[in-house]
Amino acid sequence: MSRWVLIGGAGLTGLKIAEELIEMNISKSNIIIADLKNSLSKINLQVALIECDISKNIIPKFKKDDVIIHLAARQYHTKIPKRNQLAWFREVNVVGTKNIINQCIKFNVKGLIYFSTDMVYGIPNYIPLNSAHPKTPIGPYGKSKLEAEMICIESRKRGLPITILRPRLIMGKGRLGIMEKLFKAISLNRPVPLIGRGNNCYQMVSVEDCSKAAILSVKHNFPNCELNLGSEVGPNIKKLLNFLIHTVNSKSILIPLPAFPLKIILTILEKMGLPILHKEQYKIADKNYIVDISDTYSKIRWKPKQSDTDMIVEAYKHWKNIQ
Repeated sequence: MSRWVLIGGAGLTGLKIAEELIEMNISKSNIIIADLKNSLSKINLQVALIECDISKNIIPKFKKDDVIIHLAARQYHTKIPKRNQLAWFREVNVVGTKNIINQCIKFNVKGLIYFSTDMVYGIPNYIPLNSAHPKTPIGPYGKSKLEAEMICIESRKRGLPITILRPRLIMGKGRLGIMEKLFKAISLNRPVPLIGRGNNCYQMVSVEDCSKAAILSVKHNFPNCELNLGSEVGPNIKKLLNFLIHTVNSKSILIPLPAFPLKIILTILEKMGLPILHKEQYKIADKNYIVDISDTYSKIRWKPKQSDTDMIVEAYKHWKNIQ
């Protein structure tokens, strides 16, 4: 039976994949979570744990017919240096990906699932964004992930099947990111500022749905394509946040702010090294941002199960319970 090697598997998505594999009666000895030492110390699943640092080419020795799911990445929820940000992201997202792919080809693994990001698209030219949309990332994270995608695409020519998954904003219990500040304001009944009027949709995707997409990609023999992951189109930001505020009995109110001057302020703060949001976040905050998931259904028969309203309420309640 094939081993499932989850590179960067100590995060929420990796752990969810491991849990689903256990429910599928995959032997725990054939489920390997490889991640940084500090991340592994927090895991209580009874699966194989291996220390891994892809930026330094410290990677588990793969076996023929292994299934590799690559989730490791530097993202915005970690502390980012003020200078040379692209180089910092590239150390893991590009160099690390190249190291993984070289190992995959060397040991003739069954295939690779690579978790990329919708940020490779940049500001939408049209809605919904399909996989053919121009790739013009607006920040160092998206640029590094696009470069990693190009390495994956070139490596398909070397005989390695690779499915690239591009999730929207991933939501789930314990995964907060930019939502933590929002949840804190709502919990304290403070006003919630909006960039723009809030009439735009800002699609998300659940950890559970991301996990299912990875497993379905394997079941469908690693299709050599790029697939978007996102929820079905839901309410606009204003309606979504008002729903959350009402559901959790908060007294917060939404304060729409003019997008153009606010983005200038956020740009200045980011350049000063005091970011409230990063440009890959605030520059699209007032834009309709919906990815097309029709190809994902046609290629791997994947449909999202959780709605944006379900995700944000669940994430808020979990955050509140751990405070």
